[in-house]
Amino acid sequence: MRTTLKWRLLASLLLTSLLTHSGITLAQTAPDTPPVDPEITFRQFSADYLVYRAGKRHGEANRFLKYDEDHYKMGYSSDISWLIFSDKRQEISEFVVRNNKVQPLHYVMKRQGSGPSRHYELHLNHEKQQLAVGKSKDIKAGSWQDDWLDPLSYHQQLVIDLRAGKTEFFYDVLNRNGNSKTYHYRVIMEEPLALPYGTVKTLRIARMDDPEKQVYAWVAPELDYMLVRLWRGEDNVEQFDVQLHRLEFITP
Repeated sequence: MRTTLKWRLLASLLLTSLLTHSGITLAQTAPDTPPVDPEITFRQFSADYLVYRAGKRHGEANRFLKYDEDHYKMGYSSDISWLIFSDKRQEISEFVVRNNKVQPLHYVMKRQGSGPSRHYELHLNHEKQQLAVGKSKDIKAGSWQDDWLDPLSYHQQLVIDLRAGKTEFFYDVLNRNGNSKTYHYRVIMEEPLALPYGTVKTLRIARMDDPEKQVYAWVAPELDYMLVRLWRGEDNVEQFDVQLHRLEFITP
């Protein structure tokens, strides 16, 4: 039962540290949207993933990125089941890029399935230096940080930093309640990887800030550092393995 509950909890958290087609309709874009940096552009895409545990397929996930008028929109959705447990979630992040830095504007996550349903939102106003949380946009007390990222937007900051040749990364990422935590990643090796998508050359990146858990992400430089695999374990026991199945780059 303990293992069952652990997998249920992990399924509900799947790809929050990942990276993510979604049906969420955003209620409102953050006001005073800063202009997109003309020096930085991302390839728009839709990517499908298969979710495995112990070699068995337990679900599917999708990530997308598109440019929408004056900002980027990144989305993630997943549908996972194991025995009697299920987890469906959708996430959206809206952000711009200024001075080679991703600036999140609005993040929303909806989750349903076994256990209670969840709805989280973050609203960031960079001109007023205010962070608001939830549908009611309650102002979060405390100091403002210009380098805050949300659980999705930091994936694209990683792309910017990898393009620049960096191999070690520190990101202050807001959780769904508006609290910040520093994520520490490091490129540890190059390796070819066989996936449902096909064989690609990758960089393996390890998360360094949580000694009790093991998180490895593989990105493909030839695909503009697309996330192609994510593996997570605890005490070196696999919890899930997410692998790229289909990728489409979208021409504007």
